[in-house]
Amino acid sequence: MNTNTEPLRTIDGATLMSMPLHPPNFVVDTLLSQGLHILAGSPKVGKS
Repeated sequence: MNTNTEPLRTIDGATLMSMPLHPPNFVVDTLLSQGLHILAGSPKVGKS
């Protein structure tokens, strides 16, 4: 087992709700912001 990993950082809901929200940074102007995005759909519909 790897002992060099950091423990998982968690945050409670009250703390999360009190944090200020920063405006998103857009990769494609007003269309695609930075972060995690999943492109999903049926096979052969042009996802690639």
